[in-house]
Amino acid sequence: MWKPSINRHTANKVQTLLYILKKDISSGHLVAGEQLPTQDELVEHTGIAKSTIARAYQAANSEKLINTVVGKGSFVAGKSDPFFQAVDHQCNEMLDLRIDYPLYAFDPLLSETLAQISKEDCQHLLSYQDHSGHIVYREAGLRWLHLNGVDCVLEQVSLTGGSQHAITVCLSSIAEAGEAVVVEELTYPGIRETALMLGITLIPVRMDEDGVIPEALENILFEHKNVKAFYTLPTVHNPTTILTPEYRRREIADICRKHRIFIVEDDIQRLFSDEQPVPYANLLPELTFFIAGISKVISGGLRIAYVSAPKETVKTVRRRLLATYWTLPPLMAEIATRWINDGTALATLKAKKEEAKQRQLLVQKLLGSPYVVQKISSYYTWVELSSEWSSETFINEAHKNGVALLGTGTFQITQHSGQSASQNLDQTFGANGVRLCLGAASNQKVLERGLKKISELLKDGPSSAIGVL
Repeated sequence: MWKPSINRHTANKVQTLLYILKKDISSGHLVAGEQLPTQDELVEHTGIAKSTIARAYQAANSEKLINTVVGKGSFVAGKSDPFFQAVDHQCNEMLDLRIDYPLYAFDPLLSETLAQISKEDCQHLLSYQDHSGHIVYREAGLRWLHLNGVDCVLEQVSLTGGSQHAITVCLSSIAEAGEAVVVEELTYPGIRETALMLGITLIPVRMDEDGVIPEALENILFEHKNVKAFYTLPTVHNPTTILTPEYRRREIADICRKHRIFIVEDDIQRLFSDEQPVPYANLLPELTFFIAGISKVISGGLRIAYVSAPKETVKTVRRRLLATYWTLPPLMAEIATRWINDGTALATLKAKKEEAKQRQLLVQKLLGSPYVVQKISSYYTWVELSSEWSSETFINEAHKNGVALLGTGTFQITQHSGQSASQNLDQTFGANGVRLCLGAASNQKVLERGLKKISELLKDGPSSAIGVL
């Protein structure tokens, strides 16, 4: 009989029970048709209130994970149910590991929160609010930023419509058309669109296994006097998962201080890392914007990010918010605030982080060294390809085998015409590889099948794919 292990003092017990149930179904510990314990039996086993157990079973029924038959009990859903149909459908078709989906199966239950809000006086959620967010929402953002290790005060905090919007707000607050921003040579592709829209030039800087090379950054700043900022993902770098250690961060912060260059620190996956070096926002607070998005931690559709801005830029940031959003949708901010304040956000982070670790263990087991060198519990991993492969060829062959991937070309920022010829991509860590988004698979078994196909390609090499001419 199913006996979930859960601390009766855990916040959001319904969500935790649902997470354990999904995990046990995905792992095969629970099989289709298996009878689950009665609510009374679970009360006796867990010490949790029967009303909480009942809500968990109700949620599981709503998601088609279980079937409850009056007079007979609750059973793990069979293959005819949508949950299993979706799994089977994905098994038979393309496994798309291109997009960094944040494990939607472990999202909080929105219906419960909406029900709570509907019982209260919520008419104010339809009115205009402060451009940077209502003070109650910014206070929740301050707590989230503190959780990320950022030393900031309420005055510096603003709400944005997700991290992409935050990037636009930050860059438009400090750089104008014709000016430049330094970025890692492989970086988050979304910044290209922001730069194009703002008329900003992106200048790539070389990296090694510890992140941006300080000497390379300083050389660029000496050569280009129109650089206004350095955009970076220092804790779980996208796409390589590199973690920039503290000593390197201090070197880079000193360089930016010397040249009066702003830092835009986009650390959306920081909380997934067990190792969290001091943020640039603490090393160089007068010049650093810190972006703490919650889409990867809580839910992708919850378009909220919290920005800590240098004090001297706060007024400009709020004008940019006015220009690009006017005011964040209050209902979305209300949901995020409640989940941060009542522990739902942390419980969700814990559940998703644990699942991400399990999926990373699969990567280490099936791929491992020398293809995967970083070991961070994020939703994605970077696979280093041998010189006999090009990332384009590998992507094509993986696609033929039913797995869709993204490679170096997607994340590469092309060389600026004024750069030194020594700045070649082949000198950069991660110059030839592919990114695997582990959260895109519906469960670990589906992911394992995809990883086995990738492992076979890596071991066999391109000769087996291309054939003899």
